[in-house]
Amino acid sequence: MNKDKGLRSFVFFSGSGCLLPALIIFNLSLGWIFLKPKLWLITEAILILLFIINSFIITRKIISTSSKKRNDVIDVKGEVLEDRH
Repeated sequence: MNKDKGLRSFVFFSGSGCLLPALIIFNLSLGWIFLKPKLWLITEAILILLFIINSFIITRKIISTSSKKRNDVIDVKGEVLEDRH
């Protein structure tokens, strides 16, 4: 069960961020050869939508990790800094 979840995560939300753009470019350039026009456009729209959702999720993760405050920060001299309000 865990392996299946990892595979879905890799296919739809690739950690490197290169899989979906590669699929979009491949489908945009060569998809019309293999698919009927209506199916080709629907596939392209779904891939672009997945890319937008993936970008949004990654952006939210970056913002949430960068906005966390740390209380155990040590400066260059090795002293613990107090929070300044």
